Amino acid sequence: MGPEGKPGLAGTILRVFVQECAAQGRCMARCEEDEFPVSGTCSRGDRFDMDETSVYCFSTSDSSKGMTARAICAKK
Repeated sequence: MGPEGKPGLAGTILRVFVQECAAQGRCMARCEEDEFPVSGTCSRGDRFDMDETSVYCFSTSDSSKGMTARAICAKK
């Protein structure tokens, strides 16, 4: 589990959650129960998908490097 994001000076309700995973597979960054994902990113070259609670990254290469999934979460 990645470190919790900190609110900005303007009191924003967005939080970035970063999940690091093993290479070649699937990586998921899940927002908290009272949040929903508004956007996200994956490691370069990985396929991106998103649902009501999470950001998913799927490996598209045979690289041995790890994967990273980032979810930008907003309070409900």
